[in-house]
Amino acid sequence: MKRKILVVILAVVVVAAVVVTLVLTRASGGDKVTGDTFETTVGKTFTIALDANMTTGYNWSQTIKDTNVVAYVDNAYVAAASDPQIVGGGGTDTFTFKTVGKGTTTITLVYARPWESVPPAQTRIITITVK
Repeated sequence: MKRKILVVILAVVVVAAVVVTLVLTRASGGDKVTGDTFETTVGKTFTIALDANMTTGYNWSQTIKDTNVVAYVDNAYVAAASDPQIVGGGGTDTFTFKTVGKGTTTITLVYARPWESVPPAQTRIITITVK
């Protein structure tokens, strides 16, 4: 019984995170970044979606070079499998950002296990230009 309640609570949390991300993205004319460069205007929200597998201990983390140009809003992970308890099942990690000023900055995304002191498994650097 406790396990069923935990599964239901987990499902509700995941759905709520996805809904919040979608609402924030759509409410401000959000766009999905697919390349290594992205151009937009002040006040817009955009997302970066990355393949991930939280069951392996790896997580994506983000660093914004100039927070006067772009601000971090939210992060949501959605498992691809219909059963979120499947070990080894991947998913999508979606970061939401908002442009706050004109200029150019970079967002560095790193996929690593936080407790390991080795180079990350993946790194993605995206240049954002805000006009």
